[in-house]
Amino acid sequence: MKEHLFISVDLADVLKGEISKVRDEIDKLDEEYLLRVDETELINHLIDKYTVDPPQLGEAFIAESKEVDVDVRYEPGRDVRDRSKPALVKGHRVVIHVPFSGDVNLFRCNPASIFYNPPQAEIEIDHLAFTYDSPGDVKNADVMGRLNLVLGEIRPKLNAVVTMCEAYNRDLGNQVRQLVVVRKTRLLRNREMVAAIGLPIKRRDDAPATYVVPDIKRKPKIARPAVTDKSPQPDPALDQEEYEHILSIVTNMVQVMERSPHAFAELREEDLRSHFLVQLNAQYEGRATGETFNYEGKTDILIREAGRNVFIAECAFWDGEAYLTKKINQVLGYLHWRDTKAAVIIFNRNKNFSEVLAQLESIVTKHPCCKKLLKKISDTEWRFLFCNKDDPNRELQLAVLLFEVPKPTTS
Repeated sequence: MKEHLFISVDLADVLKGEISKVRDEIDKLDEEYLLRVDETELINHLIDKYTVDPPQLGEAFIAESKEVDVDVRYEPGRDVRDRSKPALVKGHRVVIHVPFSGDVNLFRCNPASIFYNPPQAEIEIDHLAFTYDSPGDVKNADVMGRLNLVLGEIRPKLNAVVTMCEAYNRDLGNQVRQLVVVRKTRLLRNREMVAAIGLPIKRRDDAPATYVVPDIKRKPKIARPAVTDKSPQPDPALDQEEYEHILSIVTNMVQVMERSPHAFAELREEDLRSHFLVQLNAQYEGRATGETFNYEGKTDILIREAGRNVFIAECAFWDGEAYLTKKINQVLGYLHWRDTKAAVIIFNRNKNFSEVLAQLESIVTKHPCCKKLLKKISDTEWRFLFCNKDDPNRELQLAVLLFEVPKPTTS
């Protein structure tokens, strides 16, 4: 059935409603679960669940073409004496489908306060349908003219929908993260206030065992996943904030190189890696190692806590697309099923840096284990969502950092 598009509900209200759903879901989470679950994994799950997918139109095609009886009683110039009943003549029907991807319901959402003369179409699950009946012979120019006219009305309104949805999606991560942090902070604050009363607290028999890493220099912040009877000791997992801090150390070290190019111009890959290890160990109490055997091979940079890996990185000089893919495969090969945060650090020397930057994102996103780009931090730094190479349902974060390093001096 034909209906008016972009008119039924206000899109701003729909998007506000999605944030309310996020808040309700977070508020309903069991407090023990929320305090112990991997925060990054929870946030990524909620972002994926509540991201909106605005429609994108595809190419139109003819879905049906047949002879039909056409009612011409209201056509100008027709001599119809009794307009109270159909005046049928032989004609032709053309049904055109315009496929689309994305959420069909967004065709019913108004991105502005009001639209005059909204376009009409039949809204199906994966396409818009337009039916054109022509008395007598079908007129190609007439059909295409009518189709182009309605598509010309639809596209700017759809663009407005896309713009609002993209703005919502860009801010969703911050909204989700803030809602999670606010509730976790409230729960922890209330527990501290109860503890301050001074009376003994009866512990639940099934309360999980946890531990706190001693605060000697800076340590990786450890989040605790759920504990089962078969796994009484929780496994360490790197907090997102700490993950970003480690990567910032790497970035800061490159800035040191840029300020003193002559000191680093002749260094080989393993020498550059050693400088990163020095900086990491200065803050992580000797937990960072290099060329360490792990799972299926040796990784360049490894940070361990309580005998478990919490950060893995591979360093390499840029040597083309195939080499970058090889390095990503190496990192994935180093990762145990429980490892969820890794990085590939690429040094560029003697290559056109702009050309390398232009192609890096597309190289990574077409990797078979890459699910999506999570965020572009800067022109030289990205965060990608990958799956474990042996388990498509096990997700992990891969940071890719590309740096221009000083070129060797020529004699």
